[in-house]
Amino acid sequence: MIVLKNSFIIFYMDYRQISDEDFLQGYSPDNIFITSDLHLFHTNIIVYCNRAFEYSAKGCAEMTEFLLKKFDALPEDCLIWNFGDVYLNKRIEQSRIMNEIMRMKKNRKMCLILGNHDFENDKKPFKNYVEFYEYLGFDKVYKGPLQFRNYILSHEPVFLDNKNGFLNIHGHTHQYFVKEDYFISDYNRQFPKQKVEPARYKNVCMDANNFELLKLQDVMEF
Repeated sequence: MIVLKNSFIIFYMDYRQISDEDFLQGYSPDNIFITSDLHLFHTNIIVYCNRAFEYSAKGCAEMTEFLLKKFDALPEDCLIWNFGDVYLNKRIEQSRIMNEIMRMKKNRKMCLILGNHDFENDKKPFKNYVEFYEYLGFDKVYKGPLQFRNYILSHEPVFLDNKNGFLNIHGHTHQYFVKEDYFISDYNRQFPKQKVEPARYKNVCMDANNFELLKLQDVMEF
């Protein structure tokens, strides 16, 4: 939303707010993990992000197994927030991706903020992607961005006005971090072409974090 105030243009957006109960799901902060952009079963991501696997079906399978083992190592009872782009492969059978999502989940809870590539997978016979990813095993599925306390939780980075005091926890950019000129790019159509403060952005992508899921307390202050 753009409004005029004292002859200046001020940009802000109203995001869906979620409560402590919705975000924490009854878990203590030291038992919550955040990640983004797994891109399971996505062969081309090996080239796009220079992931250390052979660019082949075999290399893609090895990459997927490597990432799934990161979830195997988590505590048996914890909460996982995934900020989008779970997998990308239009030809994969739903039963197979469901098996892998349930492997990540086990006895845990998992919440998902849908990413741009999550909307490319075949959701049939479900009416929408929220229902589809809940069917695959996620406990709660959101179309972000979301506002939690003074944080904006999103798949893609969002523009933060210097005066609003928010911090943005995001995915999407893979190994790249938001720099001050991020929103000046020609690819930006939603937000104003203005500079931002990089310190107010936290990238939780797998590629940016040595392919480790992040502990909540390393991302947010509690």
